[in-house]
Amino acid sequence: MLTQEEIIHILQGIRLFSGLSRPQLRRLAPLVKETTYPPGQTICVQGEPGQQYYIILKGTVRATRVDPEGRFAEVKRLRSGEAFGETSLLLGDVRDATVETVEESHLLFIDKEDFDQLLAADPSIERALRMRDDVAERRRYPRFSWLEPGEIPVKVLHRHPFTLADRLILPISISLLFLVVGGLLSLIPEREAAFRVGGLLLVFGAIFPLLSALYFSIDWLNDIYVLTNRRVVHRERVGALLIRENFSAAPLQAIQNVQILQVGPMGRLFRFGDLLIETAGAAGQVVFRDIPDPWAVQQAVLEQQARLRSLARIQQRETIRRVVRRHFLFEGEEAKAREGPSFPRYPERPGCLWVLRSLFLPSWEREGVTVTWRRHWITLLGAIGMPSVGVILLSLITVWMARIPGVPMRIVVFLYALSMFAVILWFLWRLEDWQNDFLQVTATRIVQVDRLPLFLREFRREASLEQITNVRFEQGILGKIFRYGDIVVETAAPAGTFHFQYVSRPQDVQREIFAHIEAARQRRQEEEARQRRVEMLDWLAAYDELRQPASSTSPQEGST
Repeated sequence: MLTQEEIIHILQGIRLFSGLSRPQLRRLAPLVKETTYPPGQTICVQGEPGQQYYIILKGTVRATRVDPEGRFAEVKRLRSGEAFGETSLLLGDVRDATVETVEESHLLFIDKEDFDQLLAADPSIERALRMRDDVAERRRYPRFSWLEPGEIPVKVLHRHPFTLADRLILPISISLLFLVVGGLLSLIPEREAAFRVGGLLLVFGAIFPLLSALYFSIDWLNDIYVLTNRRVVHRERVGALLIRENFSAAPLQAIQNVQILQVGPMGRLFRFGDLLIETAGAAGQVVFRDIPDPWAVQQAVLEQQARLRSLARIQQRETIRRVVRRHFLFEGEEAKAREGPSFPRYPERPGCLWVLRSLFLPSWEREGVTVTWRRHWITLLGAIGMPSVGVILLSLITVWMARIPGVPMRIVVFLYALSMFAVILWFLWRLEDWQNDFLQVTATRIVQVDRLPLFLREFRREASLEQITNVRFEQGILGKIFRYGDIVVETAAPAGTFHFQYVSRPQDVQREIFAHIEAARQRRQEEEARQRRVEMLDWLAAYDELRQPASSTSPQEGST
C-alpha cells in the first residue's frame, strides 16, 4: 500500500493533475485506490460507459479497437507512469478502446462518482486541472433537460458571431442617421420645435442600437445546434420574448450524408457556413446554418456515426465469441436475466377534478409500452364551446318565453326539450370527435388516427419506428403557457410526415418517441445477434461433422 505522500508524488507527475496545488492534491489523494491485474486481464471494454481513470504504476497494458468495418487493431501500449480514461472521468463517455494487461500490472484508479463529489465540494480543483482542449470544451457545455440517460453533448454551437454583427448593421445605420439629423436640428435653438425634435432624435438614436443589440443577442443565443452521441438537434426560439420554439432532432442512424455549403466570401474569410445533414425523411435534411468551422462539426458527426457502427461490430464479435466458447470449449453460457428496454415514465398529470377524468379520456394514456396521446384539453374547450354556449342561450330564451303572457308552457317546454336534445347530441358529437383523434407509439410502430364519430370516416397512417428520421416539436407562446404544441414526425415510409397538433407536453412526447426508437433498435440488434448465433452454430456443426474421422468399416465390407 502506498502512503499519502507517495500518491501525491505520483499525481504530480500526471499531466491532468500537474496543475493542482499541494493542498488540492491532499484532498484528491484519499480517493485514489490500488489494484493489480494478472497478464491477459481485461481492464475496460470498448463501448462500455467509463467510470474510472487509471494510472499505471508497474507493468504494460495494450489498447485495442474494433473499427466500423469490424477490423481489430492494436492502438497503443501504455507503460509505467502513463494514464488513461480522461474522458471517462470528466465526461462519463463510453470507452473508445479495450484495454488489457500484457503482463502483471499494478494500477491506481479514481472513481468518477468520488471525483465528481470532490469537484462539487471544491470547484477550484476543476479550474486547476490540465484537461485536453476538447474535454475542457465539452465540460463547459450545459446539461440540457432533454438529454436522455447516457446521452452526452459532443458539440454545442451557435451561429457565427459575424451573423450577429451583420444583423446589427441596419439598426446601427438607422441610429447614426437619427443622431446626425437630431444633431443638426438641435443646432437651431431659435426654433423651439426643431430643437425639441432634434433632442428626441438624439435620445432615440442613442437608445435604439442598445435595444436592437439586446434583442438580436438574445435571439442569437436562443438558436443552438447540438451534436450528441445519439442524435443531431436544432433548437430555435423565435424572438427575444420566446414567441415560438421549434425543436428538431434526428437520430445518427438516420443520417445518410453530411455536406458543407460555404456561403459567400465572408463565409470563406471568417470560416463559417451551413452544414447540411441529409436524412431519408420527407423534409430530407437538418441544416446547421452559419456555424463556425463546419468542417470540424462534419468530422464530429462522422466520428459519432463510426462509433455507433463500431459498437455494433463489437456486439457481433462478442456474440461469436460466446458461441465459439460454448461450442468448442464446452463452457456453459451464463444465464443472465435480461430486462426489456426501459422507457421514461412521464406522469399523465391529470386535473384536480377526478370527475372530469372519469368523463373524458386522458390526454396521455399508457398501456404497457404503448403510449397514446390525444389533443390538449384546450382544443376540447374549443370543440364543446359552441354547444355549451347554445345550452346557455336556450335556457335564457326559455326563461324569457315563459314570462310572456299567453304563451303555452307545454309548447315552451317541448321546444326547450327538443332544442336541448339537439344541442346535447351536438355536444356529444364534438366530444367524441375530439376523443377519436390520437397519436400512438407502440413497441414497433407509430400510428396517427383521425376518425369521425360513428365510424363515418377514418384516416389512419402507420410507419415502423426504424423508419423515423426526424422528430420535432413546435410551440408558440400560448403553448408554453398552457403546455401544448405540435409534434412533427418525419419518416422514410410511404406514409411520409406525421403532424399531430395541440398535443400535451410536446417535449415529453418527443423524448418518449425517441426512447421507443432506441428500444426498437436494441431489439432489432438482439434479434440479428440471435439469428447470427443460429447460423454460426449451423456452420460450426457442419465443420465438426467434416472433422469427425470416418466411421469404422462395416462388417460386410470387412468379410471376404
